[in-house]
Amino acid sequence: MESKSRHSGVLRRLPPSLRYYPYASSSGRRSGFGKDDTRKEEVVRLGVELSLHVAESMFLLSDDIRSMLLFCAKLWRDVEPASPVVERLLLVMHYVYSKDDDINKPKNGGKLVHPELIRTTYMDFVDGIRRLHRLFLAVRNNSSSYFDDRLAIAKYKQVLMKLDDKLRHVSEANGFARKTIESNIFDLWRSLFDEEAGEAKVMMKHRIIIDLFTPLFDQSRPLTSGRSETRIHYFTYSLGMGFAKQELRDEAVQLGVELSLYVAESMFLLCDDIRTMLVFCFILWRNAIRYRNHDSPVVERLLRVIHYVYSKYIKPMNGVYHDGGNSVHWELMRRTTWKDFADGIEGLEDLVLTLRGEGSCVEGTRFKSSIREALRKVEEKLRSVKAVSEANGFAREAMEPNILDMWKSVLDKEAKEATQTLKVINNRILSDLFLPLWNEAI
Repeated sequence: MESKSRHSGVLRRLPPSLRYYPYASSSGRRSGFGKDDTRKEEVVRLGVELSLHVAESMFLLSDDIRSMLLFCAKLWRDVEPASPVVERLLLVMHYVYSKDDDINKPKNGGKLVHPELIRTTYMDFVDGIRRLHRLFLAVRNNSSSYFDDRLAIAKYKQVLMKLDDKLRHVSEANGFARKTIESNIFDLWRSLFDEEAGEAKVMMKHRIIIDLFTPLFDQSRPLTSGRSETRIHYFTYSLGMGFAKQELRDEAVQLGVELSLYVAESMFLLCDDIRTMLVFCFILWRNAIRYRNHDSPVVERLLRVIHYVYSKYIKPMNGVYHDGGNSVHWELMRRTTWKDFADGIEGLEDLVLTLRGEGSCVEGTRFKSSIREALRKVEEKLRSVKAVSEANGFAREAMEPNILDMWKSVLDKEAKEATQTLKVINNRILSDLFLPLWNEAI
């Protein structure tokens, strides 16, 4: 595959090397749906809406083709790359890139005109993709693994509204025509819930990745990594190192929120015996500080979350403190989740300290991957008892905004006076939470 001339200094699109087909062929517009399966249809429609915003952003970035491709590469590689949702977005990116001539017309001398707008929308795209991925899993598995359907859809539509407000009126001048491409994008999404042939799917995906991202390859290095995915250097493109660092900072906050929500879910799972729940929280806190500074910003926020969940939700229920045994789910938590929680806390601590100390994005990305893996294991182990924690009062959507407020400042460096005040507050929280356990030990 040979690139076009670069004498103008503008990265040109390579000629498409393959005809475009979705992974799975289907007959009929409603392929993959049961007669009355409106839930699946709605998820597909939501995927189409998100795809149209991705297409809008591609046209918006078409002033500089390299920046556009790097934007697409980051969305594909950094957010659930194996998810069927992200795979459909990859199909959409390739369709828009390879089929629309307008996206290859240089504008403004190849200079990116809207870098700030893309910086402000990127995390909205990340949020939207993750929410749609969770909703897809819940509908496919016929479960409520993450959200009640309606609450999840309402939250997801709020993300779409944010994107719509930010992108409105700025992409049409670069050739974006929503009505023209919408029906074709729907064709790419309609097989979302179909079972697909594994080998054919992998081969087609790999060919699309190469065709789409070849202009970004460092030709001195292999095209594929050990995971058979394109090796792309993300942090040297025109949006700048500042964008990558800010993205990593935002990701650290979100990972702290996710970890906290799993801790909260575990607390509700164990709240049939309050003493057992407090023991769980105490061991989690004690293990977290055992080899770390007691003033760790990560441990401090986890402690605040535990106290918030206990004082606002669990304590007012006036449940049984201790009935002579343990919670019926204690063995599940004791045997399966301790190491995963510990790994997640350790990785998050390393990530936060790296970002506070202005460490490198490469190092921070490595910590981020280990945290995600730990959280994935926790989620898998709690999935089978999620109905129990929700029946006991766990409500992710209600708690998430307040927990997010606690984590927003995790990367801020407090003044010495503020640190002393936080120590006093933390001591009061510890006393309020664990005094009953300490009294037993006296």
